Amino acid sequence: MELSGENRHELEYVLSHYSQSTSDSLQLKAAIFLIENMPGHHMLTNKSITRYINTMDSLYPDMSNVMKKAVYNIPLKNLNRHGKLKKIEDIEVIKGNYLIQHIDNSIQMWNKCFWLRQLSFEDFCEYILPYRTAYEPLLQSDSTLYSWKTVLESFKYYHYVPTSISDVKSIQRNLLGHSDDMYFRGIKIPTLSDSNYKFDCLDVCYYELSRLRTTGIPAAIDFIPGWSYRNGQHYWRVTIDPIYANDNSRDMQNPKTAKVYRMSYSHNPIPVSDGKDSIPPLFQNPFIKDVTQQYIKVSDIEVEWKKSSDSTPLYLYLSVFNDLAWKPIAWSAVKENKASFQNMGRDIVYLPTYYNGGCIINNGFPFLLDINGKVRNLIPDKKHPIHLKITRKYPLNDYKMDWAESLKGCYIEASDHPDFKNADTIYTITRTNPDLNYDTIILKQPASYRYWRICKPNQIIMLGDWQFFDSNLKQIKGKAMGSNENDRSVFNAFDNDILTFSASASWLGIDLGERAEIKMMKYIPRTDGNGITSGHEYELSFYDEEGWKTISTQQATGESIEFNSVPSDALFWLKDNTDGKEERIFTYENGQVIFW
Repeated sequence: MELSGENRHELEYVLSHYSQSTSDSLQLKAAIFLIENMPGHHMLTNKSITRYINTMDSLYPDMSNVMKKAVYNIPLKNLNRHGKLKKIEDIEVIKGNYLIQHIDNSIQMWNKCFWLRQLSFEDFCEYILPYRTAYEPLLQSDSTLYSWKTVLESFKYYHYVPTSISDVKSIQRNLLGHSDDMYFRGIKIPTLSDSNYKFDCLDVCYYELSRLRTTGIPAAIDFIPGWSYRNGQHYWRVTIDPIYANDNSRDMQNPKTAKVYRMSYSHNPIPVSDGKDSIPPLFQNPFIKDVTQQYIKVSDIEVEWKKSSDSTPLYLYLSVFNDLAWKPIAWSAVKENKASFQNMGRDIVYLPTYYNGGCIINNGFPFLLDINGKVRNLIPDKKHPIHLKITRKYPLNDYKMDWAESLKGCYIEASDHPDFKNADTIYTITRTNPDLNYDTIILKQPASYRYWRICKPNQIIMLGDWQFFDSNLKQIKGKAMGSNENDRSVFNAFDNDILTFSASASWLGIDLGERAEIKMMKYIPRTDGNGITSGHEYELSFYDEEGWKTISTQQATGESIEFNSVPSDALFWLKDNTDGKEERIFTYENGQVIFW
């Protein structure tokens, strides 16, 4: 109440309103929950954001408040793009009547929606009651389409009693129709981009969270702030169903990660700055809760303070390698020169870190928390050097392997007729490059044809690039053609750019313009471009006591690169100094690169 300033009377009005009758005891408890956790909840605005909101309201006057809670937050995901933002705290501006209306509607929902009868009051407060999604202006709940009353009346009309909240979720979408689908297909945002804006995973979560809660379905947003085995982060929506021990797996199958956090309305403990050392932005937010153990097997880890040269910090962090840097993912207070971290994901490489002023510094060497929960320190052994042979700088995964597999069984035909009448089969693809690099076909005898195509009837062919060369190894070019004249992707297979690709059905080919003698062909499936590329400069580093230390820099002359006399038992990083941003740390075990 002290933080509410001149707005205190509005909050006192709410508490007084619900203190008149014992029948309002739940409303009073709900009001107390909202008010005591309100500090820190706020909207962000400036002239640019106000102009953006006015523009969107003008372009889409029929947009529901449910959709607005997603759309209004779009520019706020990149706070550095819009200049200095003003923070308006809810507790300083929220009106008593707004809270009363919201609380009355929410309590009525909880009492009347029979599918919520097993939901605890604590879960009701956390997963249905909150009035805001993120940093948007305060918006009233929609009273018609997106209303729990609409869903309830539909169930009553059909005399249908759902057995679980999950059943309600699956039915609710169809009951309300698809009036918001147009926004997902592409929304015009002139102040951000000239092209259609496509919702990302966080936009979808904001929309889903508001849609579900408004219609009587408890929900939350869970997120991985930084993947521990690849770049980026991820958000997904979960429903809270008291019938199931953990219904979240339906929305996010088996994430391999260091941490999963849940966005909350209530406050959670956060590190408090001493005024000297920085606190990572993730942990300046009190509205996130650790839910890692709801998804994966976890272990507790104790880390010792090892930097005798520096004064002991208040906090240590465990960081994962993400977006080419160490990113703090968990925090712990230092007590008696030790920090205890609970519920850490396994099969992940961590680096203990701390802050000295604004700089993040390592506290010792990285370590691997293996699949069984055992810790293996990655300390370079310089007395027993090894030889490294590397063919990729970023790991493969199942769907990337499918790109290569799509070419297996394809056959290459050639003809002098555009309809491939009397075509000759020149080659059948039985293997592809395991690193998603080029394969080369050298014909025993040059073949002279005008039209060439690669075929796999009734299946999609994922082709990144296809090149033709004569006996003098001069590249021969032509005009792309395909089984579907509307398939513009066929041109991507002949543009000498491996990061563009064709996804054509049945066949795609090329018209060389005239008969040409072909001696050699090169082809590559759809690829991520993370194989070793001839001509690129690569830099190999290992993690030493004070950080990354360069071993060697060299130019690749083929599709692999080798380094001699490097420390064993170390953590490595291969950088492509020429091109590309996808790179992962790795260990080298039994002659094989193991990415982490």
